[in-house]
Amino acid sequence: MEEALELARAKDAKERMAGVERLHKVLEASRRSLSSSEVTSLVDCCLDLLKDNSFKVSQGALQALDSAAVHAGDHFKLHFNALVPAVVDRLGDAKQPVRDAARRFLLTLMEVSSPTIIVERAGFFAWTSKSWRVREKFARTVTSVIGLFSSTELPLQRAILSPILQLLNDLNPAVREATILCIEEMYTQAGSQFRDEL
Repeated sequence: MEEALELARAKDAKERMAGVERLHKVLEASRRSLSSSEVTSLVDCCLDLLKDNSFKVSQGALQALDSAAVHAGDHFKLHFNALVPAVVDRLGDAKQPVRDAARRFLLTLMEVSSPTIIVERAGFFAWTSKSWRVREKFARTVTSVIGLFSSTELPLQRAILSPILQLLNDLNPAVREATILCIEEMYTQAGSQFRDEL
């Protein structure tokens, strides 16, 4: 992994891309847990790569983080404050593959951690983001989260309800549409209990 990280930090764009691909492959193939120092090195490197001009490098960094989250155990939690806002920012990327990779990584973080905690932290940046794409993609992500976790995460809907209702007034039609789908999913999962809260 160390060699791949070194390559991913290269000044040359092709070398960085090769490093990111190698890093992703190493993490995908790995079956062992990552140490705290390995997670720190990985996160520091990937946070820089998320700002890269090449969308493929950003996408690859998100995929590497996604693979690492499974092997990182609790070590990843130490980096949530830096990771979550950077990943939320990528939800608004101009390229669809980067937005999809960011969304997948957020869902993975929720699986290895607590969906409610990640939704609250990410929502702090996403619900009021200046980028309509971030607001729309986060509303769609939350819709998936409700379907996946609502039966096991009871506080989840309470954490979502107020900000989601505010997005009904969003100026962007794509955000409003994503919001309506989210509210429909909340009703599907919780039924009359959700109606009473509403």
